[in-house]
Amino acid sequence: MPRPFLLAGFGGTIVLSVILQVALFEIPWWAALIGLALSLVLAVVAARVNGETGNTPIGAMGKVTQLTMGVAVPGDVTVNLMTANVTGGGASQCADLMSDLKTGRILGSTPCSQWLSQIGGALAGALAGSAIYLALIPNPKEQLFTEQWAAPAVTTWKAVAEVFSKGVSALPPNVGTAVAIAAVLGVAMAVIDKKAPKSVSAWLPSASAFGLGFVVPANQGLSMFLGGLLAYGVKKVAPSWSDRFWIILCSGVIAGESLVGVGVSIHGMLAG
Repeated sequence: MPRPFLLAGFGGTIVLSVILQVALFEIPWWAALIGLALSLVLAVVAARVNGETGNTPIGAMGKVTQLTMGVAVPGDVTVNLMTANVTGGGASQCADLMSDLKTGRILGSTPCSQWLSQIGGALAGALAGSAIYLALIPNPKEQLFTEQWAAPAVTTWKAVAEVFSKGVSALPPNVGTAVAIAAVLGVAMAVIDKKAPKSVSAWLPSASAFGLGFVVPANQGLSMFLGGLLAYGVKKVAPSWSDRFWIILCSGVIAGESLVGVGVSIHGMLAG
C-alpha cells in the first residue's frame, strides 16, 4: 500500500474524528485531540494483549481515557464518555485488523487486497450493524439496563463517567496507590520477559493476561482458564489433530454462540 495513501487516510481520519466529536457532542477540539493521541498508544497495547491472550480489553483501554479526561475536563460526562468511545473503538479495530491481516497472510492474500476488503467491509458492517441495533433496540433509554438487555459493559462505562463527573476526588481511597503499584509491576514483568534468560521468563505470567484477568468478569476468566487447560490436554493427546482443527473448532463455538444470540433476539422482536 503506497505510503502517501496511508498518511492521507490517517490524517483525514483524525480531522474527521475531531469534526464529528465537536459537531455532534460539543466536545472541545483539544480534548478530542487528547483522546485521539491516547487512542494511538492504547491501540498498540490492545493489539499486543489480543496477540497474547486472544481477548481485546476494549473497556480497559477506554477507562484510561476516562481517567485522563476526568482530570482534564472534570464534571463533563459527555466528554468523558465519547472520547473514551473513540479510544475503545480504535483499540478494538486495531486488534481485530491485526488478526484479519494474519489470517489473510496465512491464506496467501496480499495486504493491498485485504485493505480494500476492509474498507468495503467497514462500510457494509457499519450500515448493517446500525440497522440491526436500531431494529432490536429502538428505545435505548428504556430498554437498556433491564433484565433482557443488561448491557454490563455499558453499565461500567456509565458508572465510571458518573464518578468522574464529580472529579478525581470521588474515586475510592487508595486507588492512586493501587494504580501506581500495578503500573510498576506491569512494566517490570514486561521488561523481565524481554531481558531475562528463557529459563526464567518461561515461568513468568504474561503481564497482558495477568492484567486482563482484573478487567474481565470472573466467569470469562474462568472460562479462558478451563479452555486453555482443555486445549493443553488435547494437544498432548492428539497433537496433529489439534494443530489442524482445534482453533477452527473453538472459533466456530464462539461465533456460533453470538449468531444464536442475535437469532434469538431477532425472533423475539418479530414475535413481539
